[in-house]
Amino acid sequence: MTGEGRRGDDAEPSADDPYDLDLPTGWSARCRDRATVYENDRGDHRVRIVEFSKGLSLYWWVDVFDGDGDEWEPREVGLGESYTDPESAAAAVEAYLATADGGN
Repeated sequence: MTGEGRRGDDAEPSADDPYDLDLPTGWSARCRDRATVYENDRGDHRVRIVEFSKGLSLYWWVDVFDGDGDEWEPREVGLGESYTDPESAAAAVEAYLATADGGN
């Protein structure tokens, strides 16, 4: 999946969140291929989990973005790293969502 540069987005809404996160009010999940995108209703915060493989190992990468008009700007909050298990990646996202935008 390419960068988050432009809005208008790459993932269709899906009722199936593969990470089964406890989303705060005002947040939704969309899934496509190996990426899950969480976005708040105002469209100014976005978190993305991407599953990828390297050799025979699976990893999960977490990215955080701020909406700025028509563009998504990467934000460095310590989540821009890979995890070796999906539970750790999901826990990092849930922790971020609980504090981002006051949880709303």
